[in-house]
Amino acid sequence: MALFGKDAGQRGNVASKTFAWEDTVKGENVMYRYPRNIEWNDNVVVREDEYAIFFRDGKAMHNFDRAGRYAITTTTVPILGKLGAALTGVKQLGEIYYVQKRELRGNFGTAEPLAFRDPEFTYARIRAFGKFSYKVEDPLLFITQFVGTEGMSSSDKVIDWLKAELIQSLNDTLGELQKNKSMSIVDIPAYLNEIEQLLLAKIADETKRYGLKIMNIAGLNINLPEKVQEAIDERSAMGAVGDMQKYQAYQTGKAIGDIGKGAAAGGGSDAGSFAGMGAGFGVGAAMAQSMARQPSQTQAAPQMKIKCSKCGAEVPEGTKFCNECGAKIVKPGTISCPKCNAEVPEGAKFCNSCGNKMINTCPSCKTEVKAGIKFCPECGKKIEG
Repeated sequence: MALFGKDAGQRGNVASKTFAWEDTVKGENVMYRYPRNIEWNDNVVVREDEYAIFFRDGKAMHNFDRAGRYAITTTTVPILGKLGAALTGVKQLGEIYYVQKRELRGNFGTAEPLAFRDPEFTYARIRAFGKFSYKVEDPLLFITQFVGTEGMSSSDKVIDWLKAELIQSLNDTLGELQKNKSMSIVDIPAYLNEIEQLLLAKIADETKRYGLKIMNIAGLNINLPEKVQEAIDERSAMGAVGDMQKYQAYQTGKAIGDIGKGAAAGGGSDAGSFAGMGAGFGVGAAMAQSMARQPSQTQAAPQMKIKCSKCGAEVPEGTKFCNECGAKIVKPGTISCPKCNAEVPEGAKFCNSCGNKMINTCPSCKTEVKAGIKFCPECGKKIEG
């Protein structure tokens, strides 16, 4: 024990080096390793907004969590006394990592688009961007996990890990909302606050294991693909016009203009250009006349109707809910899963969305009964499940 007896007293009289996290390298960095190993009786300076962690052999051993100047001895780092003879003759005791106490901020975004299953547009690829704030709640766990276990010794790698976890949790959150609430792409703006809260709750357990906590998520922006935006704009234009004949005339006018522009840009003599434009106007006029002669065919086309499976009322095809009883309308040839409301082909024994059993067997007469029916239509026996 000479290291901590007489030898320790002698070393205490030797001039020691002082460690501090300089403001020039601090900034928004969550952690910083002092670029030299610490020795016996060196001094560590700790400010109000930071922790200093004594690190050795892949483990965070001591946390200096109060502002002040500390000499590395058995008094300030009790673990050194427990190591005892293991440190005899050892000059370099370990390392010092600084960790910020204050709340820090960062940005995150999708490096690659996320695949989103939409009931109207089938599949779409979306991008998401946002801001987040975080802080270190357990500095010993933070250094042990990231430096000792993961081998991450810089702030950039920690931030990259946080961003990846946020995107993964966001992808899970969007999938759950689509499945549980039938959220479509066009509904996403109305769900932004809920998405942020669900994302915070989902990522909390994962970051806690590393001594971190995401404090807030803000400015979440989910961008729709360009083609989906164009499709939405087209539907909006149709809704604003309100009359299919007028909308077709509007599209014809656009086509005439495009033909004229193409002819003018095609080169050649002025006469040829004007001839092309004239041909374009002639084609456009013929299209408009043809449409004018047949407006009734478009408007008079009978609208297909289907029956509500619950009350039998007839509703236009494409209606999602019955306007008489409010029940969900399912497509012909399908039935609704009683558990997740997904549309399942008739005769299917299990739901292809949640796996719920779609056919029950009467315990009395063994008749197969659709899921959701409470009593057997053959013998009247109550159906369980």
